[in-house]
Amino acid sequence: MSTCRLRKLALALTLASLVAAPSSIAADKAAKQQQLQTLLKKIDKLKQVINVKEDSKSQYITQLKTIETNVAQINLKVRETGDQIKKRKSRLKQLRATRLEHQRKLSRENEYLAEQIYAAFTLGRQEKVKLLFSQQAPDALQRNLVYYEYFSNARVDLINGVQSSIDKIIETESLIQQAQAELQQDQQALTAQRQRLKQDLAKRKTIIASLDSQLKEQGGSLSRLQDEATQLQSLINSIQEIFDEAPETEFSHQDFARLKGKLAWPIKGKVRRLFGRHKPSSDLRWQGVRIEAESGSHVMAVSHGRVAFADWLRGLGNLIIIDHGNSYLSLYGHNESLFKSAGEWVDAGEVISSIGNSGGQSTAGLYFEIRKKGKPQNPTRWCKAGNPFPSG
Repeated sequence: MSTCRLRKLALALTLASLVAAPSSIAADKAAKQQQLQTLLKKIDKLKQVINVKEDSKSQYITQLKTIETNVAQINLKVRETGDQIKKRKSRLKQLRATRLEHQRKLSRENEYLAEQIYAAFTLGRQEKVKLLFSQQAPDALQRNLVYYEYFSNARVDLINGVQSSIDKIIETESLIQQAQAELQQDQQALTAQRQRLKQDLAKRKTIIASLDSQLKEQGGSLSRLQDEATQLQSLINSIQEIFDEAPETEFSHQDFARLKGKLAWPIKGKVRRLFGRHKPSSDLRWQGVRIEAESGSHVMAVSHGRVAFADWLRGLGNLIIIDHGNSYLSLYGHNESLFKSAGEWVDAGEVISSIGNSGGQSTAGLYFEIRKKGKPQNPTRWCKAGNPFPSG
């Protein structure tokens, strides 16, 4: 085959690959979207099974779930409204600065215009006619007429500038009034949200007291701990099966196993090294650690991964579980609010939730676990001592 024919063939193959590439990318994207939908459906079914089991345990458990879910949503709204108020205040400050700038400009233009009007007045009402009949030399007359046109045009420009500044002040004033009204609405909404939050927290306190009383009467504290441990293990096993069926190539860029001893802690706080210790009055052992931190503080994902679970679970409250590939999971429990949903990808250091005391806890803190093939790992061997994320 001649060199010329080889070049033509290579060019044809290149063009064919370029034509096929977009359709291949589209097909790959559609396949991934379908995979995600299948994944989410399986997670939803899993959550439904959990809900049925929880509903059959105790009316107080059901009530606690409902009230803590509501508290999480209200807290989220309070945060969003607070952020919106900050933005509106900043916008209002900018508008007022803009109005002041326009007012200063108008003041300067008024001064210049007053000078122009005074100059015109001193020349008389018919200054141009006087120039034409002043019997000046033609060159001087022509020059003075040019000067006259210049000053006349400048005067018109000043008048137009004054009108423009007045229009901008009126427009800015309208925007300020609108921003003030919106800010007032947001502040009223925030007050209502905080009032509702206060009421729900009072209800939560009553429910927890009733639940504790019920457990004491029935002697079911140990039974509850066993049920919670069994349910969590069942959830993790189910998640493992679901994600093993749908492996993701996006995990290949970072092997989670190589991060052992290098991970940053999900939040800055005092780490209670509970892993492996016996839980009070039982043979059960802690499978993670508790990090004590201020309520509302942000929780970060320890590594890249996909959210496998983001919902309320008995014993752990508002819980997020992240799949990091190769059968590794990280768990974050007792959150105040969850900022991510199942199926979402997150990066190391990305905010996923806020610290709380959900799950019936009396104090704020994060319960944190790392699992490999469903088996708990000691988080203190994975996370570097004194190594929070910079934003933590």
